[in-house]
Amino acid sequence: MNPPSMAITGSLAALLIALPLADAADDHVAGEALVTFKQGAATDSITITLNKHSIELAEYYDKISLHGQRVIGLVRQNRLSTADLIETLQADPNVECVEPNYIRRVFAIVPNDTEFPKLWGLQNTGQTVNSIPGTSGVDTQFISAWRLSKPVSGEVVVGVVDTGTDITHPDLTSNLWKNPGEIAGNGIDDEGNGYIDDVNGYNFTNNTGSVTDSGFHGTHVAGTVAAVGKNNTGVIGLDYRAKVLPLKVSSDGNSMANSTIIAAYNYAITLKQSGVNIVALNASFGGSSFSTTDLTAISALRGAGIILCAAAGNSTRNTDTLPYYPASYTSSNIMAVAALNQTNSLASFSNYGASSVDLAAPGVNIYSTQPLDLVTSRLSSVTAGTASYNAQALVYSGTTPAGGLTGTIHACGIGNITEFPAGVRGNIALMQRGTLGFSVKVTNAMNAGAVAAVIYDNSTNPLGAESWTLGTTGNWIPSLQITQVDGISILTGLPASGRVLNTADPARAYQFLDGTSMATPHVAGAVAFAALNFPTESISQRISRILGHVTPVAALAGKMTTGGRLNLLGIVDTDGDGLPDWWETSHFGNLAEVGGGDPDRDGFSNVDEFFSGTLPTQSSSYLAFASYAPGSGSTASNFLLSFPSVEDTSYQIQWSNDLSSWSILGSTIIGTGSLVNVVDTDALNSTSKRFYRLRLIPD
Repeated sequence: MNPPSMAITGSLAALLIALPLADAADDHVAGEALVTFKQGAATDSITITLNKHSIELAEYYDKISLHGQRVIGLVRQNRLSTADLIETLQADPNVECVEPNYIRRVFAIVPNDTEFPKLWGLQNTGQTVNSIPGTSGVDTQFISAWRLSKPVSGEVVVGVVDTGTDITHPDLTSNLWKNPGEIAGNGIDDEGNGYIDDVNGYNFTNNTGSVTDSGFHGTHVAGTVAAVGKNNTGVIGLDYRAKVLPLKVSSDGNSMANSTIIAAYNYAITLKQSGVNIVALNASFGGSSFSTTDLTAISALRGAGIILCAAAGNSTRNTDTLPYYPASYTSSNIMAVAALNQTNSLASFSNYGASSVDLAAPGVNIYSTQPLDLVTSRLSSVTAGTASYNAQALVYSGTTPAGGLTGTIHACGIGNITEFPAGVRGNIALMQRGTLGFSVKVTNAMNAGAVAAVIYDNSTNPLGAESWTLGTTGNWIPSLQITQVDGISILTGLPASGRVLNTADPARAYQFLDGTSMATPHVAGAVAFAALNFPTESISQRISRILGHVTPVAALAGKMTTGGRLNLLGIVDTDGDGLPDWWETSHFGNLAEVGGGDPDRDGFSNVDEFFSGTLPTQSSSYLAFASYAPGSGSTASNFLLSFPSVEDTSYQIQWSNDLSSWSILGSTIIGTGSLVNVVDTDALNSTSKRFYRLRLIPD
């Protein structure tokens, strides 16, 4: 059904922090309502209804309307109270349902202490995290599960409906969803999906493509879902091979209007129908008020094949009797998630419900990504020519991009107005500390057109002995202090090209948070993991795979439908035989084979065959060298061996002169998924024969 012919404008915003919520009805957006017109209501009749009362159709949810077979949207009348607006529309025969535009809120508790990254939810050895000792084994069995994972063959996407995401974070950038049909910043809807510049996602608070986090919540959630893995940086997401789709629905970092949430659902359905493989949306937010429109939208997500992972809430209440939405809706595509602590108990703040909450996941002391603009620790340096110098930012200094600002360094005395050459415009001003205040120096440099200022000391103080300041916040250029020795060194080498760096330290762009908000993205990541390994399963099969194979926890019995915590290993190996279900089904057509079996009688068990990447039903397929040959020329004394490897599987090559005593050649080799080449540099210098063998090394 087409929407009435009216102008469609933007909407409003809300989120989930583990702060206790009042049991009273949620706040709502004044002068707005979510309305569902009756099935069959004519467009002309709807238009007449709205025009008669000067009511604006602010947003039309086309995909959700199509699913419900009736017009559904957000209406606005700023001269009427919400109650009067609802009363007016309820009296109209064309209206089926009208309700407030409720505000949802986020659930995350911010602890006071932040130590080193400790992802106990992925692997808990009993380590102390954030000053709290854990219980060994209380985790999602992340390591064991990923050893059985299927090689990635297609993109799997998780939408994060939240405060936005820092798309510049080095631990997220590579795993952001990218719209192949959209050109950034041209103000055009290039692929014609109705959304302009949705390069990485969309901002439903102002209808733009800018998804910058309005707080910190969404970035933290995104990192738990799919922070980049194996990059020697920060943390790793539960499904580090998934893509994150930022769906920004909050302008203040805390609250969101239901209308923006529903608009995000509508967009996700649009992308899904266009071929984007969105398997789950993460909903780490909620409120106490039931919304028919909200439930209809979630039902539309179900029709599109999208699971909604919803936070149970942080009010320490039984949601069987005091519901919390959207987690408490009964739609079959919702998984409601409680928070577990690192000693295997329900978190003190977590909601629960024997029939309304499905499972628990790690939600206390969860370390994940933080927006770079909230990081106070800076990487600061000055480069002149080929030399690099340590620097310290002046208080209130402007920052640079991650790669710094480059330009020619110009000597500018102590920063008097008359000491700036014309060439400093667009370049870097070098000044000595002197009789002018720092703010005056930098103001003069800015007025001269400099893009950065470097001030060197006029005494032999070590760097950092004093904290130099610009005095107040403002639109300052990057302004750095260096020592007297370094300043003179740069001065004597001029003219020179240079670089000024003053950017957030990405190593510090992480924080601990608590909440069902932090538990829920573990489950959203698990949905992506299930979809990666079993791409053809329906959402009901996917949910059954997750909920049917949790780890039972005595403390959770009677508190939720499964009485257990998320078990990633149980998703991929439901019969617990050490073989992934997808591999067994592919080779045997069922799950009847066992890990220790050897159906092709080649001396390698099924587990050996899986980790070797060989065929368990063909005796000629087994772990072996692919090639071996002596070197030549300058490497004539070498012996070259190669073998095909499976990613993350450990191998060892051994050699012997007599087949009875074996020595290790080199060190343990970690498979890359491709051919591995190994060199024995002493082989042909030996006076006796050498024998080699290739072995799998168990974890």
